[in-house]
Amino acid sequence: MTTFRWRQVRALRIAIATGVVSALMLPLGGVVAWNQLLDSRSSTAVTVNAISIPDTPAALVAALGEGGQLSHVFVATMDASGVGGTLVLLPIGAATETIAGDSTETTEGAAKLPRRLADVYATDGLGGLANEVQGLLDLSFVAVGALSRAELIDVLAPLGGVDVLLDRDVVTVAVDGTPTKLASAGETSYPIDRLVDILLARRPNEKESERFARHREVWNGVVKRVGAGLDLPPQVDMTPEGLADASNFMRRVLGGGIQVWQLAAAPVLDKTINPKRLDMYSLDRAEVVMVFASVAPSALAGSDLPITVMIDSPFNDPVVSRAAVSALLEAGIGVGVMREVSAREQPATVIEADSEVADALSKLLTKGFVSVDSRDWGAPVAGIDAAITLGADFADSVRN
Repeated sequence: MTTFRWRQVRALRIAIATGVVSALMLPLGGVVAWNQLLDSRSSTAVTVNAISIPDTPAALVAALGEGGQLSHVFVATMDASGVGGTLVLLPIGAATETIAGDSTETTEGAAKLPRRLADVYATDGLGGLANEVQGLLDLSFVAVGALSRAELIDVLAPLGGVDVLLDRDVVTVAVDGTPTKLASAGETSYPIDRLVDILLARRPNEKESERFARHREVWNGVVKRVGAGLDLPPQVDMTPEGLADASNFMRRVLGGGIQVWQLAAAPVLDKTINPKRLDMYSLDRAEVVMVFASVAPSALAGSDLPITVMIDSPFNDPVVSRAAVSALLEAGIGVGVMREVSAREQPATVIEADSEVADALSKLLTKGFVSVDSRDWGAPVAGIDAAITLGADFADSVRN
């Protein structure tokens, strides 16, 4: 199996494993009052007629278990409407951005190796964790919070109870070695305190990969229970200043419909990067960009790449979308927005930009995207250099 084909199959497995029924959709319908892209490094000049990207803020939430250890971490993003949004789950064992092949030297002369996010939190606290996750995801946060068991229970209390389908028993082990079963395999309705205990549960030496499905199913249960959104209590701060508090941010997210995406994580087996064989995982860069360009484009911190584009896909297929993001990143092109749109499929991939940018992109992308057409961009987006609408020829090449 070729490397490219393996990546396609892996992306498909990601989509199936995360329970994606339809690809993530960014609410960019019409030329409505969109807010300016935050922290953009794009070379596009903002003009009076340019549409701006909607305000989709993000918060980093660290969930703390027994002894204050990091047990679960996720990014909550808010819909442009101000309520609802997406929860993006990532492993606490995710490797930080620094790797052995691109390292700085310590005072002892040894290469600086990546660390697990859980270890970063243990040594550097919440600030260190936030810095590493920002670098890992190229994302800016309006709120960063470490929520204890009691604080999580308080945030989720309005749910009352949640139905969760587990693939295995959830067992914790006390300091004296006594095991306690928190939950049994199968579908059961749990009160919020038990739900939080299931989410935070960690056995000694338990690989995090054994907890991935548990985390996903807990949040899937929350999604179903939230439905179209919870009634927000009067004390919830709906002002922009209220976004700075992680608990308040979460309450606003739960005030509208939500969805969950769990980032794919592959064990780091390379001895040069992970010589101690830690329970460490790498993320799929193309998937990370695809997801956050879809649900939180205004929170993307940007990159030093010379061109940033918006991708429109009429295929509603995360495999095709991810392949497009991957091809662009490999060509040295940034992706600032990713949309699944309702449009008639056309054979060629269409590039809309000014003539200079369109010519440069056409030369870079003709091979990877099979067939490419270019045209003037009638509705430019502030902070974005070009719009790319994926064609059927490219989609077929990915699927086949």
